[in-house]
Amino acid sequence: MLTITTFLARKNLSYYQENKDSAESYFVAITSEDAPAVIQSFSSRDIDRALYGAITIQAAQKYVTTFADWDDLDLLWTGFVTMVLDYLKNNKYGTADLSLNGLEWSLNRIQTQPKNLLSFHAKRPNAHYDGRTGTPASIETKATLDETEFLHELLDSAGTYLSFREKDTRTQNLIVFKERFIKVKHLVLELGLTK
Repeated sequence: MLTITTFLARKNLSYYQENKDSAESYFVAITSEDAPAVIQSFSSRDIDRALYGAITIQAAQKYVTTFADWDDLDLLWTGFVTMVLDYLKNNKYGTADLSLNGLEWSLNRIQTQPKNLLSFHAKRPNAHYDGRTGTPASIETKATLDETEFLHELLDSAGTYLSFREKDTRTQNLIVFKERFIKVKHLVLELGLTK
């Protein structure tokens, strides 16, 4: 089973990588009932503050991306959907490098029968600590994922993020994300890559 979950930072994350506290004290899932209050507290204090958090991707009990991949969520999601859009357009490869922390994500198609797979590669040159496992973060992780399952989960998770962000007053950073997310949705449907 594949899950893609967006987490919002409860606190300033500038020192997270050195901190050994539990990840739950730093992050809250955007689907949590606490998330609107967290984003509201940031909105009322600083309208221009980046919205920090992490997108975790878990497949078969293995984390491909973790809390060590924290960054500005608007940049992460825009980079994520841009990578998938490029992957769908050229039918084999996509990359994302929209982050403040030097994160690099990429997708490569693996053509197999009866269904296609994809290789998801995450590189995190600045990560030191993985709050979910309580261990040092590996510099690189790779996973082979079912293409259709990945795209379905991506659309669901990106839609949840967009819905969550549209409830905030700071939506000026969502224009490119929303535009590319809509293009990804149309391409997935057009190519018949749905469950």
